[in-house]
Amino acid sequence: MVSMSRIKRKQELELRELFEERMSLRPVERRLYGHDIAALPSLLRPLVGRCLPDAVVQPASEEELVALVRWASANRVPLTPRGKATSGYGGVLPVRRGVVVDFHRLNTVLAVNAAAMTVTVQAGVVWERLEEHLAGSGLALRLYPTSFPGSTVGGWLAQGGAGIGSFEMGWFRDHVLSARVVLPSGEVREFAGDELAVIAEAEGTTGLISAVTLRVQPRDDVEVAAVGSPDAYALQRLAEAVVRERLPIWSLVFINPQMAELKNRSPLPTRRGQPTPERVLLPGAYITTVAFRGRDRAAVLGVLPRLVASCDSELLSERIARHEWEHRSRLMTIKRLGPSLVPTEVVVPLRGLGDVMAEIERKVLQPLVEEGLVIRDGGRGEPEAVLLGFIPSDQRKFRHNFVFSLVLTTMKIAEAHGGRPYTTGLYFAAKAGQVLGPERVRRLREFKKQVDPFGILNPGKVLANGLLGAALRVGSALERVLRPFGNYVTTQVGERPSAPVRDIPADIAWYAHSCSQCGYCTEVCPQFRSSGWESDSPRGKWFLLREHMAGREGWDRSVVDSMLACTTCEACDRACSAVLPIEASWMRMRSVLVTEQGQSTFPIFEAMADSLRREGNCWLRPRAERTAWMPEDLLAAHSPGRRAEVLYLTGCTACYAERDICLGTAYLLDAAGVPFTTLGELENCCGMPMLMAGKTDLFVENLRHNIRAVREAGARELVLSCPACYLMWRYTYPEWAQKLGITFDIKVQHYTQLLAEVIQAGKFVFPATRSAQRRVTWHDACHLGRASGIFEPPRALIKAIPGVELVELAHHHDASRCCGGGVSLVRDPKVAFALAREVLDEARATGATTLVSACPCCQLQFRLAGDNGIEVVDLAHFAAAALGHDLPDPSREIHRLWAELAARAHAPRPK
Repeated sequence: MVSMSRIKRKQELELRELFEERMSLRPVERRLYGHDIAALPSLLRPLVGRCLPDAVVQPASEEELVALVRWASANRVPLTPRGKATSGYGGVLPVRRGVVVDFHRLNTVLAVNAAAMTVTVQAGVVWERLEEHLAGSGLALRLYPTSFPGSTVGGWLAQGGAGIGSFEMGWFRDHVLSARVVLPSGEVREFAGDELAVIAEAEGTTGLISAVTLRVQPRDDVEVAAVGSPDAYALQRLAEAVVRERLPIWSLVFINPQMAELKNRSPLPTRRGQPTPERVLLPGAYITTVAFRGRDRAAVLGVLPRLVASCDSELLSERIARHEWEHRSRLMTIKRLGPSLVPTEVVVPLRGLGDVMAEIERKVLQPLVEEGLVIRDGGRGEPEAVLLGFIPSDQRKFRHNFVFSLVLTTMKIAEAHGGRPYTTGLYFAAKAGQVLGPERVRRLREFKKQVDPFGILNPGKVLANGLLGAALRVGSALERVLRPFGNYVTTQVGERPSAPVRDIPADIAWYAHSCSQCGYCTEVCPQFRSSGWESDSPRGKWFLLREHMAGREGWDRSVVDSMLACTTCEACDRACSAVLPIEASWMRMRSVLVTEQGQSTFPIFEAMADSLRREGNCWLRPRAERTAWMPEDLLAAHSPGRRAEVLYLTGCTACYAERDICLGTAYLLDAAGVPFTTLGELENCCGMPMLMAGKTDLFVENLRHNIRAVREAGARELVLSCPACYLMWRYTYPEWAQKLGITFDIKVQHYTQLLAEVIQAGKFVFPATRSAQRRVTWHDACHLGRASGIFEPPRALIKAIPGVELVELAHHHDASRCCGGGVSLVRDPKVAFALAREVLDEARATGATTLVSACPCCQLQFRLAGDNGIEVVDLAHFAAAALGHDLPDPSREIHRLWAELAARAHAPRPK
């Protein structure tokens, strides 16, 4: 179990005064901030020590950084800076415990100077977010790491590196104009030019980077081409020819044949269990992807075919080129086949690339996959290649230690050909002279001694690494002895979940170890984005599962709550570099925790469950109120109980809290000539809240009731207006029906799909209007859009209404932002409403007067979150009004019913 924090009571109070809720002593949280993406072998872990910080803090300003370092210096408490921890060199490990400084909240773009083509950002800004921001000014990044969806500007400066765009641009440090740095004394100093030598690649050992000013470039279309080469020597000749001809290429990256093979075997992203893109099969060759500006197309493609032919290579299809470019940050898809990877990363002169790769292939008999990039003007005065290699392994097995020894093999091969390690961090601090050069190391030592005599900042990194460095030196000397053990260990490649591990289902156990901890999910996860703590992020939960399976973490209340808390938006599924089925795994884990193990769920779910058993809904309302929305003018043709081809299921929130949705949908269906009826009081909740609560038994009981009621109604088709209900009936019900042996042959449609079809066929037309043009924007609800793939039918309905202009939100379609509903609303309404306000502010920024939504739960969120001046209207309400119907505003009823339901959130919970 996790030990107690060594922070004294007085120190805790001082930190709490500085950071309030942005400081954590929670054992679970501290554990999550004590690792990076590497899976260190079990034999080496004792040499690193127990990397468990005593506290984690999240500064939100440079002033808070200043106060923190002064406090740390006065108390002799080590500080370990942490960006997104997307590296595997141990640079963020708190080897002397102390306080981890999480830069998550220092994420503001401070200034863009389009004339000078520079940008100034806080250190915690993520690269992909910065690229999006620059696009608005017609600018783009000069270069960025392959981990750009999850890594930070400050982190890359602190570690150093090359990435996409480095063929032309070189190493990142050469594009940094200045950095503002907080020194251990609390002094804030700006470093520029040659002064950056004691900050760049120093891993925060000499100062905490608070802001960075870097050069950017004009935005241009990027075009790509792909080349297949038979071996590494042909690849080397191709790269040398491109350098020699000075082709205006911006980026040149490549993979080896083993990487191509594993990419072909890796799982595809899915939506509701179905692959979303078509698989692009890669040839078994060295595949080079070159990227260049659109304006240089003729200059590149006019020469490249000749160079390719002269190097015994071939141009590959545009489809392969586009695929490799679009997946340039998705290297970790292969981790699903491991489920662990042993990394090795080196820099070699381009002139030795073929020899290095050939020798590695001779001496490393395990399946070594490589991704590389070429730098035209390298840091040592000649072209260089950076090689990032991975060997599939399984960190849970003892043999992982032997496979790890092959890292030393690749390192020695690179060094023998004039190469060096990629960076230092903790693990290769003993090789700092090779990485940085003797003169840089001397300057760093002198500066460190001057500004940080007590070793407060990130101790153990870059300049000294104690026992681990000694062990690696011994290992390197014994490399020839260790190599056979690493080579002859049996390595299996491919997903192979076998049995549950400590009550975790077998496939979820495999996924937990397959998670690369890349952090791509954190940037899109609304739960994490609002709270800021790793325990609320998908990668944090995967890590907690690993710790639980290893016996280092139990199911206490805080861990269970973290596992339960999720908006179910599925944004993480789209972002995951290993294409893990994250949301589906969380849904199953809720059942494991609550139904199978008897852990308590959130109190509000208990009230909902009681209401569902008694009244068939989760809103604590009498069943008799379910049909109160039906107007007299529709009763004659569509009253409950009538036989009709189409059955309209209203859902609970619409028929109890937001009745304008039911009214609007019914009027639209009627106007379109759809013969429909409803179940009336026989309709029960779809059951999604019970799945979220982990109450699987009640969900199944409810599912059986609903399927039986629909069958007895005799309808051949269901139409739904609620996205969550649609998701349940269209996808979840059939899956469970198959498990339960229930026949399910019901056609399910969202009403916008049905209406879009009749509009396109010319069978339904909205009347002309003389009203002034209205500008509206549309919110893609998570369950309708990202989860179910329904994007265009709602837009077609809006565009069919005369006098309406539709403008898109900044984040739309698959990138749409979650309203903050789901379990997040149940667990912490403050967090949920903050997420809703993000969408409202985005809507207001479009210049629209109205935010249109089709989700009753999203609308509830938007209305409860507060008025920012933009009107929130349901799509069915909006469209029915265009037919001349005057529908009620549900806002007052929403606030009343939510207040009643929210009062149950504070009921006592069993321990």
